Amino acid sequence: MTTTIIIIITTVAVILLTLVPTYVITNKSKTTEEDWAIANRSLPLYVVVGTQFASAMGGGVLVAHLGNAYARGIGVLLYGVLATVPFIFIMYIAKWLRSKNYTTIPEILRTFTNNNKGVTIFAALMTLIVPFGWVTSQITAFGNIYSGLTGLDYNLICIVFAIVSLFFIMPSGLKTVAWTDFIFSCFMIVLCTISLIYASNIGGGLSKTLTNLKSIDPNLLSFRGSLENNIGMTTAFLWIFSILPGGVTNQIYFQRVCAIDSEKNVNKSLAISAGISLLSFCWAVFMGMTIRSANPSIENNAATAWFMNQLPTFLLAIFAALIFATLMSTVSSGIQTAVMNITRDIIPVISPSMSEKKLLSISRLLSLVLMVIALLMCLVFTDTLGWLVSTYAFSAATLACPIFISYTFRDKNFITTQGVIAGMVGGIVGCTIGMILKTSISYAAVGIGISFVSMMAVCALTCKKKTSAL
Repeated sequence: MTTTIIIIITTVAVILLTLVPTYVITNKSKTTEEDWAIANRSLPLYVVVGTQFASAMGGGVLVAHLGNAYARGIGVLLYGVLATVPFIFIMYIAKWLRSKNYTTIPEILRTFTNNNKGVTIFAALMTLIVPFGWVTSQITAFGNIYSGLTGLDYNLICIVFAIVSLFFIMPSGLKTVAWTDFIFSCFMIVLCTISLIYASNIGGGLSKTLTNLKSIDPNLLSFRGSLENNIGMTTAFLWIFSILPGGVTNQIYFQRVCAIDSEKNVNKSLAISAGISLLSFCWAVFMGMTIRSANPSIENNAATAWFMNQLPTFLLAIFAALIFATLMSTVSSGIQTAVMNITRDIIPVISPSMSEKKLLSISRLLSLVLMVIALLMCLVFTDTLGWLVSTYAFSAATLACPIFISYTFRDKNFITTQGVIAGMVGGIVGCTIGMILKTSISYAAVGIGISFVSMMAVCALTCKKKTSAL
């Protein structure tokens, strides 16, 4: 039996072993639109932690960040810290989100703009571009990785992956996605632990690994040296001004907070999710540096592939299935949350009397439509990283200040519809200016700065016209 066949059989087994129990759990009762959108606000704490972790980890940790650690050293942990801090930021408003029974980011902004239709639609569009960007990048990554492992055609692999992804969304939306993510996350933790053991053996143990790394490049083991000499402070600041704001406006994280079964577990779920996510980045750094110690002459983006080729065939197949699980979790979460922006924020503005049954049918149809669009983009544009970063920047610049400033002043009779609009418009204009002028700091930071100034100024000018508190 060839390695390709073993990988395919193992991946199919993982799919079935995940789908079958998920279908049993999520189909005990008839699916409603509330189930599809927000899991009927019934997800246990452990499921919310599992789905937050699975969605946040993605293929980037397994491949991109592992490769970064291989090339740049321990300073890559900065990225991991910045990627987990948004969970802590969201804790600031999490209990309020859950108590208000929100489901989307535009619903939050509607609270502060007297249900303004323009704000709702604009916010929905700026919210859904990030999860949709996640989807395209993960499909592309899966196609590249599996085509390299199996020798199968890239286009064929992307198409099959997209089709299989729909099976993890269609039955019950978020309820299916969340339980699937939980099962995947358990699988990820087990496989990552096994990988650590094998990587340590390949590197000859911790002592030998440290000795080898010191001889290759002492900066690899120094956080400051790694940042200054291998990563570069310019890149470090770019991370700070893109990852943090992008994370705090990521609706995937918000949505799971709102889907938890008990308000008292909200902050606990976020704290645990932050801790586990940070551990996953520590795993990537350890793996990358251990592989560098064992073989310092491979390409950065080939570090994961090299490690996999050192594994026995059965472990190689299981690791390939792990890659499938992490990428699939992000794709299913991204499609489901993007669809929810359309069905919960855009369609009600256009057709406010649409029945719940029809919305559920449209949700499933839109899942198919968005997946087809994402697939076509992946087949035409195989390098999706650049515009993925752009979607993060524009979404964060447009939404961060309106969300968090509005919450901060929610009881002060200060926030106005005009102010929120100014903040959103200022964010997108500032981001565009920063991108065109190629400013020395991240254009996301420029956008957020202009958004903040615009929103505060306009709210100050118009707040006296308000007649009642929000």
